[in-house]
Amino acid sequence: MQERMPVLREEKPRSRSSRKLIYFLLLLFVTLLAVLFFRSSLSKIASIDIAGNKVLTAEEIGQAAAIAIGDNFFGFRSAAVEKRVHELPAIENVKVSKKFPGTLRITVEEYPQVAFQIRPTGEKEMLLSNGLVLPVTDKHVVVDKPILSGWREDDPWKKTLCETLRRISDKMLAEISEIRPSPTNTYEDKIKMYTRSQFEVYTTVTYLPSKIQYLEEMIDQMADKETDSGVLELLEANTHIPFELYYGKPQDTDAKKNGSAAGGQKTGSSDQQKKGN
Repeated sequence: MQERMPVLREEKPRSRSSRKLIYFLLLLFVTLLAVLFFRSSLSKIASIDIAGNKVLTAEEIGQAAAIAIGDNFFGFRSAAVEKRVHELPAIENVKVSKKFPGTLRITVEEYPQVAFQIRPTGEKEMLLSNGLVLPVTDKHVVVDKPILSGWREDDPWKKTLCETLRRISDKMLAEISEIRPSPTNTYEDKIKMYTRSQFEVYTTVTYLPSKIQYLEEMIDQMADKETDSGVLELLEANTHIPFELYYGKPQDTDAKKNGSAAGGQKTGSSDQQKKGN
């Protein structure tokens, strides 16, 4: 007898409608999770950390960033915030980073402070290396940088001087107590500096970066020789001249120590006669 082979039934393809239902339910589940997530505190900014600021307040930087606690953590680009903060005149560089969950960090680099100036009313102002002038809010601030006196606000050499002072060490900035313009026919950017070690220094804004190292050396040499005053010229040559030889008569010690305006004006006219040509 011949054995009968069992008839194999053909498998019916799974219903496409059931697959669509599974995909729909999965999509609905993911959508529900997304809605719940974006409505939860995990998707919000919980803290804003601002670092690196010395001149500007955290509030000023935060206002420029235009981001507040509670805003959507994913609703903005870091580059857009950086651009807004960088528009502040005191900001040189800025970096914005996000840390999940909910932390936004803004790290700024301000233009360094290089000098002070005093308004006619007596209020102190600070100058940054880009020439920006800001009020000094701390009444007990230590004046550890040069005071710029006698400068016109529109003097182009004033801004250049601020840019130049950035290249000078903090030690030498603290040594210089005052800087006044002293232009001549030969040097339109000539300046007169008073040092805390009681020297008067003539140089130019252009020469200053390369000559500042010689100023420190010359002051040290004068101290070794027990010479505590005089005029130092840092121009083509570097020279020390006693006050009585430079000006033709002894200087007022108090005026010299304080770097008074009267002494500066007198020096300016005398310097015009001696060095103007």
